[in-house]
Amino acid sequence: MTGLTFTPDPRPHIQLLGGFRLGFGPTPVHVVPGAQRLLALLALRESPVPRGVAAALLWPEATARRAAACLRSSLWRLGKPAPLVVAADDVLTLGVEVDVDFHRACALTADPGASPDAVTVLKAELLPGWAQPWVLAEQDWWHQARLRALEALSENFLATGDRHHAHEAALAAVQTDPLRESAHRTLVELHLADGNPAQAVRQFQRYRRLLRTELGLEPSPHIHDLIRPLLRSAR
Repeated sequence: MTGLTFTPDPRPHIQLLGGFRLGFGPTPVHVVPGAQRLLALLALRESPVPRGVAAALLWPEATARRAAACLRSSLWRLGKPAPLVVAADDVLTLGVEVDVDFHRACALTADPGASPDAVTVLKAELLPGWAQPWVLAEQDWWHQARLRALEALSENFLATGDRHHAHEAALAAVQTDPLRESAHRTLVELHLADGNPAQAVRQFQRYRRLLRTELGLEPSPHIHDLIRPLLRSAR
């Protein structure tokens, strides 16, 4: 896998990373909010969703009758450009021809390899700005999965001698979760491997200040052990 850039494929594709987008090849398609939510729900679930469940999740403030009507309206709209949604036996599924960037990104978290393009994919947030309960759980999973993948990616780059991209992946993990110690520890180790002890100490000190300010905690002995010899020699 080399990335999630869309190709000139005439099949419909749904982008969930970095924001919602529906397109056919390079051509974007305008989708009303209700239909966007329906497509996103089906893309995230990857399994048949009963109509009643979809209506209740997507229009939680509406009555059951009103929610069902909104669902019918969204399905009618989505039936215009292509068979994006399949309705059978009172359940809904995404059309088999629909490509979803998030599905490929999930596969990347299981095996990030050592592709520079993977850093860009793993840095992207899932449906930023969406706060529906059924989205929040997926966002939390993606947040943790991509952090682990970025750290693994950094290790893979380092194993191949590519310290530049190893540093880029580790930095992306720190930017994604500034309080994640394992990501800071990876950056400290990379600075030490590059022969930059001063930068390693600065990285540690930035993390320690942030941790104290945000949580009133101290870094673990593990990261302290990396820096302690340098702090002794500076005295």
